[in-house]
Amino acid sequence: MPSPFPGMDPYFEDSEIWSGFHHDLATEIKAQLNPPIGPKYYADVETYTSTGPVQIMLPREEIYPDVGVFKRPDTYGAVAESAVLAPSAPIERAILSTRVKLRTVKIYVTKTSQLVTAIEILSPYNKQGQGLSKYREKRGKLLRSPVHLVELDLLRRGTRPGPELNEPPLECDYLLLVNRGGEDRVSEFSFNRISQIWPVSLNEPFPMLPIPLLEPDPDVTIDLRAAIDSIYQRSGYEWRIDYRKPVPAPQLRPPMADWLAENLPEVASSKLA
Repeated sequence: MPSPFPGMDPYFEDSEIWSGFHHDLATEIKAQLNPPIGPKYYADVETYTSTGPVQIMLPREEIYPDVGVFKRPDTYGAVAESAVLAPSAPIERAILSTRVKLRTVKIYVTKTSQLVTAIEILSPYNKQGQGLSKYREKRGKLLRSPVHLVELDLLRRGTRPGPELNEPPLECDYLLLVNRGGEDRVSEFSFNRISQIWPVSLNEPFPMLPIPLLEPDPDVTIDLRAAIDSIYQRSGYEWRIDYRKPVPAPQLRPPMADWLAENLPEVASSKLA
């Protein structure tokens, strides 16, 4: 039984599901690509670990004034009575170092190992805080190179990394992007590149996404829905995901909440998990 959603399943965005899904999607894309692009090219998954600080607020305990009465003689022998308030406890914040595994599917020329295309599958780390800054730096380097950039943003939460994805804002849930490189699109001082963007809403299927190679070779395509169906079956999501629970945060856009209630009444309402 496949996922009840026509494209991306928002339950994959749950923190307990995402890591495994992210890993499997990279592997599935690699498996789809290698038969049609070989032997001239090959696709592989690059896994790298990023370490960054995450600030966590520790809960502050209820502090009640500690009132006491004590006596001390003053210089004239009188007895003074005073109420003493103990200082409240400070707010405690812990800085934890987290190790996040990130994956990119890369296409190379077999004979020379020249990098042709980078397929970035965004993770929550790429869309917030220090991770967002690091990814934007990496993204900028790719755009200043001849390498094709493909970006899969299958997360509703967080900040979209590219300026072309934010101005003007796009009313959608997920984004697929193809930015074609080539020697003619970059120079020592500037680059001239245009992003093709496919906005995808929760109630829409994925398009067949073109993956560019070196000219004059034609694009190949990846079928994200087929990848998700394969992952769904192999990973046991049919019985692991409880669709009676609310859709994971963030809250659905009102049109998608209405669509969900009308078309998938067996799935829980779109309240925050």
